[in-house]
Amino acid sequence: MYAIRNKKTKEWVYGTDYRQFYPQTRVFKQRTSKHQALTYNDKEYAEIDLMSRRMSRDYEVVEVKLIVV
Repeated sequence: MYAIRNKKTKEWVYGTDYRQFYPQTRVFKQRTSKHQALTYNDKEYAEIDLMSRRMSRDYEVVEVKLIVV
């Protein structure tokens, strides 16, 4: 599985606020959390979603492992 995370804060992306747009960088504000994350089965889908949400270069696609406790 894969997820998108902020490189600097190490927080996971769980949504995008399309109401807040930064015209100088042409990106939307991302909703991030330490406890929630969007997950993807394939790395390609995660990368496509990263581009379609217009995320800055501060975000990366990383491989994650879901463990049942």
